[in-house]
This record gives sequence, C-alpha cells and structure tokens, in this order.
Amino acid sequence: MKLKVKVRDYDSGISITKIDVPAESTVDLLLGKLVQEDLIFNSYLPAIKTNGYTYGEFHRLKTSTLFHGKEKAVLSSDKVEITVTQKKSEDGHKAGQVLLDYSQLVNVVDKFKELEQGSNIEYGTVFFVQQEKHQYLIRYEEHGFELYHFKLQYDNAFKDEDRFPFLILELKTKKELTTSELKWIRTIMFPSKERKNPIIHLEVSKLNQDIVDELSTLVHRVMVIIGKFQISKKPLEAEGKLPSYVQLNEKNSIGFVEIEQLARIVQS
Repeated sequence: MKLKVKVRDYDSGISITKIDVPAESTVDLLLGKLVQEDLIFNSYLPAIKTNGYTYGEFHRLKTSTLFHGKEKAVLSSDKVEITVTQKKSEDGHKAGQVLLDYSQLVNVVDKFKELEQGSNIEYGTVFFVQQEKHQYLIRYEEHGFELYHFKLQYDNAFKDEDRFPFLILELKTKKELTTSELKWIRTIMFPSKERKNPIIHLEVSKLNQDIVDELSTLVHRVMVIIGKFQISKKPLEAEGKLPSYVQLNEKNSIGFVEIEQLARIVQS
C-alpha cells in the first residue's frame, strides 16, 4: 500500500511523508515507521484514537481497515493528528481493476434496485449467506452492502457504527461520484442517475475477477432471499433470527436461522 502521511504535531508543526507498507501489515508497522522517521514520539502512541477506537483496540488491525471504504483516515490525540491517505492509480482505482469484467455485477445491481422498489427492506438488515464452506454476513444499508466474514467479524456486523467490513459495495448516484469514479464507471457502464453505480471498497490491496464474481453471486443470494419472503408474504424481520440462504452439498434452503445458533458456531 502506498500511503501519504501528514503529521500535525501540535508542538513542532506539520510534516508530510510517503510510506509503503505491505497490504497485510498492521497499524503498528505504520506507526513504527513514523516513530523511526522522528515524525512522532513513541510516548504519543498510547493516547492515539481513531473512529472511536483506542490504540489498544486498533493497533493490531490491518492498516487497510483504517479506511473503511474511504480514501483518508485520521488518527489523533491531544498531542498529534495523523492523516493517512491511500494513494491510488490515476483513474482512482487499483491498478488493473479496469481490466476486470463487471457486467455480471452491473446486471445484478440493476435487478436488485428493481426488487428494492417493491419491498420494505429496512436499512441495517443483516443476512446470513452460506455457500458450502464459505459463510458471510451481509448488511444492507442505504449506501449499499457491507460484507463480513462470518466467524472473524460476527459482532462487527451488528454494530450501529464504527463497523469494519472486509468489503463494501457502495452504490452511488451519478451526482455522488467523484471525478475519478465517474471516469472509471464510464469504462464499465453508462453512469446512472439512480443509486446503481457500483464502487467496490476492498480491505485487501488488489481486486480480482474471482472476488467480483463472488460479490455478484452474494448480492444475487440476498435478492433470492428477499424474493422468497415477498412471495410468501412474510416479513424479513423476526425476533432472534436472521434471513438466510444456505447452500450445502449442492442443496439450497432459504428462510430464517437462529441468532443463538450462529453465536454458538462462532464460539465453538
């Protein structure tokens, strides 16, 4: 990851530097580099916070999780403010991303938005999707979809704020797109005035075709769940349960799964 870091030390002033860190590295490595370059003091670290998290809570997280789908992250204390910007290629996206095939994703997003208009899905609804050995929690929000690894990020998916999904599929209107995003969207589709323009924010450094295809499949699974509940005229919300799609041994089941059952699996 190529990062631009601006350090505002309230005593000594502003410094700007560029730092390269591995995609899988932790925040500890980033802050350690700043200490090595004498941009911050080691004594500053324990008091630093970001997104409501203390240093003790976030310092072992991957650096990429700081951004939470955004270009910048701010870490601060009463002594220093550190602004970290993730540098991207000229078109505003990861190198090579434009070469991927997004047609399936564009199509499924278009169909989902049609389904959405005739449904009463509440923002914050969490879906459980299992595809053989792979299990996900998918949270539906106004801005799109947030994807969480079931066991690793179980509690995260249910927070009201400060969530850190491993992937966000943000759906923007044409007016909401940045200049670079609009330029990129035009390479995969005609920009829509509606909230249909897909922008993918991924925790890892490089997007590949398998991830794009899997994302398309997962959004389609959510569509299938919603469609099944609409046909049966049943609400998606039920006390202590999550709407679910489970594919196991090539057999599919759609319905509810008990939250207590999921919690036991996570703890096992």
